[in-house]
Amino acid sequence: MSPRAKGRLAGLSEMLEGVTATYGQVIVLGHLVVAGNAAASAANVLAHERLYWLGLASCLAGVMFHVAWAAVFYDLFKVVNRSLTRFATFVILVGCAIQAVAAVLYLAPWLVLHGQDRSPPLRRSSVRGWRGGFSAGTITRSTCISRSSGFGAYS
Repeated sequence: MSPRAKGRLAGLSEMLEGVTATYGQVIVLGHLVVAGNAAASAANVLAHERLYWLGLASCLAGVMFHVAWAAVFYDLFKVVNRSLTRFATFVILVGCAIQAVAAVLYLAPWLVLHGQDRSPPLRRSSVRGWRGGFSAGTITRSTCISRSSGFGAYS
C-alpha cells in the first residue's frame, strides 16, 4: 500500500472514530440525559433502550476505529523514527483503552435500572469484586467530587 493510500486510510479511520464516538457519547447521551433530573434521565433510558444500545455500539465502534488509526499511524511513520513512532502509538493505545473503559461504563445506568432481572450473570458479589477498593458510595457521599462531576444529582 502506498504512503498516500495509508494516509487516506488513517484520515478515514480518524474521521469515522470521531463521528461514531461523538454520536454515541454526545448526541445520544444529550437526548437521554436530563441535566439535574436523575428520574427523567432514568425514564428516558428505559423508554429508549434501543437508542441507548445504539449509543453504546457507536462508542465501541469508535474505539475500534481509533485502534485501526493507531495501527495505520504506526505503519506510516515507522520509517521516519521507529522508537518515537512506537512511543506515540503506545500513547494513542492508552487513549484507546481509556476510551474503551468509558464506553463500557456506559452500561452502568442500564445495569442499575434493570438490577438482577435482566442480567443474571452479574451477581451482586461479582459487581463488588469489580469495583475493588473504589466504592461508588464514596463518590456519592463526597461533597467535593459530587459538586464537580455532577454525581450530586444522584445522591
